[in-house]
Amino acid sequence: MSSFAGRMKEYPTLSLDRFDRENLHARAYFLSHCHKDHMKGLKGPLLKRKLQFSRTVRLYCSFVTKELLLSNPKYAFWEEYIVPLELESPTQISLVDEASGEKEDVVVTLLPAGHCPGSVMFLFEGSQGNVLYTGDFRLAVGDASRIEHLHSGNRVKDIQSVYLDSTFYDPRFYQIPTREVCLNGISVLIGNWISQSPYHVVWLNCKAAYGYEYLFTNLGEEFNTRIHVNHLAMFKKMPEILSYVTTDRRMQIHACRHPKDEEFFQGNRLPCGCTAPDGTPLRIISIKPSTMWFGERTKKTNVIIKTGASSFRACFSFHSSYSELKDFLSYLRPVNIYPSVIPLGRTLTEVTQMLKLMCRNQSDQAAFIYKPLGVLKRNRVHDQEEETHEHNDNFSLSLSASLSNHSSQNMDSCLPDTLILQPEQGGREQGDVSTNTKTESDDLILPSELEELSTSQASQASSDFDIACTPESKVPRPDELSQLYRKLASGEEVVIRKGSQGFA
Repeated sequence: MSSFAGRMKEYPTLSLDRFDRENLHARAYFLSHCHKDHMKGLKGPLLKRKLQFSRTVRLYCSFVTKELLLSNPKYAFWEEYIVPLELESPTQISLVDEASGEKEDVVVTLLPAGHCPGSVMFLFEGSQGNVLYTGDFRLAVGDASRIEHLHSGNRVKDIQSVYLDSTFYDPRFYQIPTREVCLNGISVLIGNWISQSPYHVVWLNCKAAYGYEYLFTNLGEEFNTRIHVNHLAMFKKMPEILSYVTTDRRMQIHACRHPKDEEFFQGNRLPCGCTAPDGTPLRIISIKPSTMWFGERTKKTNVIIKTGASSFRACFSFHSSYSELKDFLSYLRPVNIYPSVIPLGRTLTEVTQMLKLMCRNQSDQAAFIYKPLGVLKRNRVHDQEEETHEHNDNFSLSLSASLSNHSSQNMDSCLPDTLILQPEQGGREQGDVSTNTKTESDDLILPSELEELSTSQASQASSDFDIACTPESKVPRPDELSQLYRKLASGEEVVIRKGSQGFA
């Protein structure tokens, strides 16, 4: 569920990915990509009228987003008001109040977002500090360190605020396989199927209009074919995609759509109605790329899961995973982080509190943190991050001690970012850490050991064992534990500062 209304606190005279209500009064508009949930009000009559009477208001986006937008006749009126910007090319923009003549200058830089064709993040630099709006994005661990414009010399720029795509900022989505791993699983399934005969056909059940082009181009290359789609107009100025899609229905791989897709498939028909020229019945399987479905699994799963006699789910994400988001934020370490999306089953308050721990003024201070979550160990060694995790049916005691130097050069430090201390279980020595290391080659998606307890479950589970002592802590008194449990039950975050004598 989106929680971003289109305005940033630092630069309230511009609007991003929202074009209605108070955003109608913006001095400039920014569109991160062409997905409908980021285009609300973009073709509204009030906004259209405003453009007709304005001399300065413009819409800024990438060149690809401009082409995708104008390929739809409903947005044709935007053509004279769009200013496409080159990627990674800082551009100064004047935000003018046409009534008073007041002007504010900001520098905006478009950064690749890895979400869908044309998708970008916007970095704003001006009098109110550096602010990053991610839009929807998928960056792998370590990608932020390779983005030049997030750095000044050999240091990470001071980021005042990040407006974050927090779709999967939830431990249920701790690790999502890379697109390469997911593509490989889909390719193997398709290859095994269509190689059996010309009558074996695959339907890719892709809901979004854009975003699956990565699949189309790579599958087309792999099997020396084109993917059948309904329309080509959107790609007419993108030859790198156009050469892998077609409206010719005589293909073995389809991504066509129909308002009643599921009814067609249940009748063993493709949405486009394609049949074999000689009347031989087609053998059809459907593959539905998704992420949320996998996050709801309580067991470890593979990249591809068979869900019916001829239907499959394939893990494929447009958004960064929980571990990728934590890596991104721990590298940038902004002063403020604002979630743009509320993960399913969460509340804005919960997500905001979780993100506060990643803010600079929080992560600079060592703290004991009691949280009813799965545990996480993160170490920085030579720019590579080893991530291990372990399930604990009870809540865990964590010692968080993030690096305090903001220089990107110091990300090579071997100091632990988070040290996990476990309660005694099964004869384990107190303070020992048992981990289940995940590597990128694993085909496991979302380990059940990271499934988070609900608040009520956490408060109940926490009463089942004694909290382990550490060299830097004392055994809490009964009244302190009682206070702790009440706070946990109410969903509060409970922090003990180093050297303090009570619960914060």
